[in-house]
Amino acid sequence: MSSPYGETNAKGKYSGRDYNSDKAGGPIQDLDWKTATIDREGVDKVKLHTGRFAESDANKIMIDRLEKILNGEMQPTDTDKRFYTHEIRELERYRNLGIKDGIIPDNQGDVWNNTHTATLEDYKINERNEPLYTPDAIQAAEEQAKREYL
Repeated sequence: MSSPYGETNAKGKYSGRDYNSDKAGGPIQDLDWKTATIDREGVDKVKLHTGRFAESDANKIMIDRLEKILNGEMQPTDTDKRFYTHEIRELERYRNLGIKDGIIPDNQGDVWNNTHTATLEDYKINERNEPLYTPDAIQAAEEQAKREYL
């Protein structure tokens, strides 16, 4: 199959997304985001991984939430746990592909789609039902897209 994200050979059972399972940084694992404990090491990994992408208002909001959780200012929601575990696992998949931290690969769209989709499958997530971002982060992303489009 051909897609905007390059050649694909699989469709995610949970995500419903097309991806290339041979280029996803390893096989699908049976992981559970519900048991996540948010800690400094993990938040630093989230920052490291998301820092490789274009500046994102949505990611800033989610990382700020993680910092507040670490500081005891709020309790983690399911969305916080999904975002946290997803970004850490996606980082692992990038590393498994040999992509150094902080580096944006030439085939960024393909790599992101394959690792993102495989990570959704690891955690059995369909983003429509179990979002990785809070409503305010999603709104911030939409507003950022409008600003950048104009």
